[in-house]
Amino acid sequence: MKLLPSQQAAIVLIALDAIVVVSGVVTGAALLPGWANLVMVLASAALLVLLLVQTGGSFRVDGLATAFRLLRETLPKWAIGLAAVAFYGGWLLAFIGLSSDSTAGNLNYENGKYTSTQRKVVRELTKEQYEAAQTANQRMWAGFGLAFAGGVLGFAGIAARAKENR
Repeated sequence: MKLLPSQQAAIVLIALDAIVVVSGVVTGAALLPGWANLVMVLASAALLVLLLVQTGGSFRVDGLATAFRLLRETLPKWAIGLAAVAFYGGWLLAFIGLSSDSTAGNLNYENGKYTSTQRKVVRELTKEQYEAAQTANQRMWAGFGLAFAGGVLGFAGIAARAKENR
């Protein structure tokens, strides 16, 4: 069960996103600048698009039982667990971040003031509130990256095997 290059890249992205999430929880501060979060999400999305291009946009398997059989045949158990935790945990983190008020608005630091602008309403923040919002934003974006990379890790092997069987 050798991992495909796209699966290896997905594992690297999962590890990076997990480090970002854990460091934000432990330290309470954003580990990376905002642009780095976007780069990591775009890298995960690019892996997902690459998977879709390689499979021609879809892959067909004969039922859910066949999909799980192919998953067990193409990935070791630890990778299946990692893919499941990254995929579902990533979506959970992203949706919690989207639904919480801590990520609301556009965060700015100008003239020594921390502000959040949402729907043309500017709200002044303390430095602690500003940093907490930045950390929550980073956790949300890392969640999306985790979900995309977890999906690629799980489905790349199934897609490759389904393509071979056509």
